Amino acid sequence: MSDLNGHAQILALLTRRKAVFGRRLLDIPSGGGPVVEGARAAGYAVTEVDLFPRPGMRGVCADACAPLPFRAASFDVVLSMEGIEHFEHQAGFVRECARVLAPGGWLVLTTPNMLTLSARATHLLTGGKVLKQGFVNEVATLRSRSGTRLYHGHAFLVDAFRLRYLLRIVGLEWKELAGTTLSPSSLCLAPLVPLIHLATAYATRAARARLVAAERAHPDAELERELARLARSPALLFRKKLIVLAQKPG
Repeated sequence: MSDLNGHAQILALLTRRKAVFGRRLLDIPSGGGPVVEGARAAGYAVTEVDLFPRPGMRGVCADACAPLPFRAASFDVVLSMEGIEHFEHQAGFVRECARVLAPGGWLVLTTPNMLTLSARATHLLTGGKVLKQGFVNEVATLRSRSGTRLYHGHAFLVDAFRLRYLLRIVGLEWKELAGTTLSPSSLCLAPLVPLIHLATAYATRAARARLVAAERAHPDAELERELARLARSPALLFRKKLIVLAQKPG
């Protein structure tokens, strides 16, 4: 399995935590392959969903950016591997994931990491996120369509802080963050890490002071520490793709 895509890590996670995660698993969008087959072999009852289903897919054809054709609390685990960065309606997608999860259920989501040190350098130089992919445009980025439904490439890349925000506003709790393979170019920029730490501390203090002065609600000390830990996370700074675990309270 591809270490780059984190397939081995995801399957190991599903196998290791089977007793915690439960049995009913929704894979959306479904790429099939070793993770799905491995999950079935590990004892999961896997339902696959994709707008452009491959031959032999065991599930339903549905749009991840529309209401899903399942009752509330239908699944113990929702697995979404590198899907959200393709979706126009990311908040709606995450809200539907939360709806179909049973109380105590888990969302396991992977996505390209937009906040590695190398991605930040690329953004500084070009305004983009991945140097070799060029710029988002209507010719190369639009992959295919089905009627009025479009399949986009990486048009809607989302960073870890915005992803955390999406999860929280739909009622999911951010639990864990990991990453896939190391980014060699980010490792070359490791001497910048102390500067990242200083900037994180300054940004936290400055945001608090601005909100207090404006008499607006502001994060308490615990939330500030959580956000600062995320900003300084080695996975965030050095890993090419993120693996996020979130849980529905139950």
